[in-house]
Amino acid sequence: MRERDCVRETGISETVSVILMVVLVIGIALVLWSVFMGYPSVLHHTVYIASEAKAEEIIQPGGQPMEVVALSIKEAEPFHFAGQEPPVAGKKVLIKVVTPDGRTLYPTPFIKGGSLEGKTLYIYPNSSGYSSYCNYIVSDTVPIGRLRPFATGTWVIQLIDPEANLLISSDDRARIRKGTTSYALAGGTPGGGVFRTDCTPLSYSINGNPALHNTGSPMNMSYLSFDGVDDWIAYADDPTLTYTGDLTISIWLNPKNVGSPNQYMSSEYWKQVIGKGQQISSSTEDKNYDLYLIGDRVYFEWDDRVTGTHYHVMTDAPAISADTWNYVNLVVEGGTPKIYVNGESKPYSYYQSNVPGNNRITNPSQVPQIQLKDNSYPMTMGKQSSTTWPFYYKGDIGSFALYNRGLTQEEIQENYMTYSA
Repeated sequence: MRERDCVRETGISETVSVILMVVLVIGIALVLWSVFMGYPSVLHHTVYIASEAKAEEIIQPGGQPMEVVALSIKEAEPFHFAGQEPPVAGKKVLIKVVTPDGRTLYPTPFIKGGSLEGKTLYIYPNSSGYSSYCNYIVSDTVPIGRLRPFATGTWVIQLIDPEANLLISSDDRARIRKGTTSYALAGGTPGGGVFRTDCTPLSYSINGNPALHNTGSPMNMSYLSFDGVDDWIAYADDPTLTYTGDLTISIWLNPKNVGSPNQYMSSEYWKQVIGKGQQISSSTEDKNYDLYLIGDRVYFEWDDRVTGTHYHVMTDAPAISADTWNYVNLVVEGGTPKIYVNGESKPYSYYQSNVPGNNRITNPSQVPQIQLKDNSYPMTMGKQSSTTWPFYYKGDIGSFALYNRGLTQEEIQENYMTYSA
């Protein structure tokens, strides 16, 4: 070999050595950096899981079909879900669900011990009265009983290694076709968890000392008791609480002292349930919507956003019973109201007045289309927003929800059967 060839090869070897040394130093630095900075280590061993998601039909009590998400674990190394009760095996995995309406859910595991390979897991809403529509379950048994409906569309299931913050699987998708087109914009339990559609909590302030209770079986519903003296709640102004088109107020009530049928016009028995607006003077109000009990009747008032005229509708006959739970729905759809109590439609009349029963509209051509008027006031529950005419509510208020659409009578009856809103 010639001398210049030896020199050249020696130079190449030295260059390669330097490059390899630099690569090694960079590699070590990356590992140390990932450890100290809390990022996934390149040396971290994650778990292998092959899974498939699909919609699976189950039959509800009464024969009604519904679809839930079923996740089949085809092949997997030993693993268990975060929050799963022992005995557990293998690596901890977090299950994350992204719904068609944009919510991010982390279902609570209710799974027996042992290997999950070869099992089908069911993801479905926790339908007890204790929970909100943001609470879901993942279980290795088929759900029984009545369930809250799924939102239709594509549900994405992600399995995550929480220690390394790595996605193990993100392609599992289930297409739900039998369910509801949309959930409430806001809902929950007064004094407890009240959430927007995306499951973020609404801010509120409690006034007085309303007491939180639970009905026990079979309703299993949390509720707040109002004393009719100084108990009420104010929810801060929020886009999810303001409605200018279709609306459904869905709410469970157990009122006290509604009076006899011939006493309903006495203001002693007027109770504000829920509303967004302000009583400015005896003749001036600014109401987006307001739901009351006038004795044993259901009363709903609003201000027209075009003319500013104040209207109300009120059931023509007793509709509410005291000392028992009543499920009330006020529906506005296409400018027309409907009132349901315990799933049954109730007849009502229109009035152009802010005093119950005054100035009834008898000419069909003068019946207004409901055009709800926006405002920036808080939403109140248990008291009208007024210092002079507070109309405190006495009794219990349970689950409630506000929708930007009209619930169908079938949906209302389903809610009534499942003690939900």
